[in-house]
Amino acid sequence: MSRSLLGRWFPVPLVGVALAGACTQTSVDDVEVVRGYGLANVNGLANVNGLANVNGLANVNGLANVNGLANVNGLALVNGLAMVNGLSPTGGLMSSDAGRRTVSYLVKCALAAGDTLVKQDQNGVSYTFPGAIGLCPQWKNNSVAADRTCQNRVSACLMAFVNAAGVHIPLWLDSDASTIGWGIDLTNYPFQEGTFFGNVMMTGDLSTLGMPGISAPAAWFCDGNGFTAGNAGVVAGRLGKGQTGKPYANPYGDGVLCNSKGYGQYSYGVAGQPAPDGFKQLCVSNYCFQNGEPITVWRNNSYAPKFDAAYVYRLSPMQVTGKSVDVCYGSTTNGTCVQQYASWDGAPQKFNVLPSGSNWKIAFASNTAKCIGPKGNGTANNTSMEIQDCNGTVSQAWTISADERMNGGFQFKNVASGRCLDAMGAGTGDGVPMVIYDCKTTYTADQRFKVQSY
Repeated sequence: MSRSLLGRWFPVPLVGVALAGACTQTSVDDVEVVRGYGLANVNGLANVNGLANVNGLANVNGLANVNGLANVNGLALVNGLAMVNGLSPTGGLMSSDAGRRTVSYLVKCALAAGDTLVKQDQNGVSYTFPGAIGLCPQWKNNSVAADRTCQNRVSACLMAFVNAAGVHIPLWLDSDASTIGWGIDLTNYPFQEGTFFGNVMMTGDLSTLGMPGISAPAAWFCDGNGFTAGNAGVVAGRLGKGQTGKPYANPYGDGVLCNSKGYGQYSYGVAGQPAPDGFKQLCVSNYCFQNGEPITVWRNNSYAPKFDAAYVYRLSPMQVTGKSVDVCYGSTTNGTCVQQYASWDGAPQKFNVLPSGSNWKIAFASNTAKCIGPKGNGTANNTSMEIQDCNGTVSQAWTISADERMNGGFQFKNVASGRCLDAMGAGTGDGVPMVIYDCKTTYTADQRFKVQSY
């Protein structure tokens, strides 16, 4: 866990494993928070992001299509989270690992540090969900069905954590909500990514909440001006850059900055600061999100990405569109080639990125005992990649870095050779071999890959 200037990051979530039929107590999200710096008053909040599609906030869980989070997911706003008819233990979110991850972030956003929610799943296994930010502590034991501010604050918080790339990245949160507060850390988080707002709890017309013209679920952001023109939202899966089926949209139009729509901006007062801390108010239709309902995210383009062992990933070479890294014929036989091929939703293009000491290994999702490695453990330029038995050696280990150009790509460097994963000759057709090659000192798309979780 790394220390920020004003606060402390949360560690990457630790996911508890349910044991069917056992009455086991386990913590789904082990969160440490230091009060006094970074959580209230004049300071922002440092955090670590990581809710991806497989984490439960897309499709059936409220951030996409027409389904609000409190609709068919065993979550009822008319009762407190601690009640069995507030968050059901027998169905919906509590009945799957992905759903429980969503609950862990929901509780992290809603309840205060030091508070916890203990819930059982359908097998009687108990899970402890720690609070952290405290945007709606009353939800633990009370109805929030008519609490617009609570719903909107928690919605914005959940959206701030969504990353459909499934890659944990460091974030700094800033908001008019007193439990987050104002104040930024330009040394460690110099770029304003964007501001999130909306309501993903409900469905349909929100006039009864005093939000005329707003139809939920509404998942919105506007772009921050901390990035160069054309590169807003550059983390793949965050604000839509390089992502299909993105879970939220900019209601003002693609690339429109919050600065052009925001009111009551706060300034850190530092000469040359690229943007105000955040926004007290952002308006859509006949409603203005305010009272801490918008949450602004700051981040750094230089960070060490963290991948989740529970996620299945697609790796897409950036020198061409519509192609993915592919295991020839989906075979798990040692020596099978690894190539570039037209993207499709099949097993040959599904991988796990798993820890290998302090590095990472790329495992075939259909059989995680098989890894991608250089043919014959070679280290020379243009050594082709193949399927091998995972062996934990540096030949199969990779360091993975976010691209310094902030274009949403990642670079994979083979530890044994010091060379980078590369689409041979920057080829654009099907069947182009994946090889290792000298890492380019200047940007080259054939050595950058977009990462997307399934």
